[in-house]
Amino acid sequence: MFGNCLENIRKTTPLVHNITNYVTVNDVANILLACGGSPIMSDEPEDVADITSICGGLNINIGTLNKRSIVFLTP
Repeated sequence: MFGNCLENIRKTTPLVHNITNYVTVNDVANILLACGGSPIMSDEPEDVADITSICGGLNINIGTLNKRSIVFLTP
């Protein structure tokens, strides 16, 4: 099953929006690239609508919450 998922990722090369903490940003991007995905890293509220409209996936890894990230995640 995992092999099929990985094969599908490599065939489609989805653009994945990543909202991640700064400690793991490079690791997350490199893992997605190694799996065959295409990462885009942005946590700017102004970018959400544009990025969401073109992405095939979303990864949220906030880590330790702070005032800025809580405001960003609150509708």
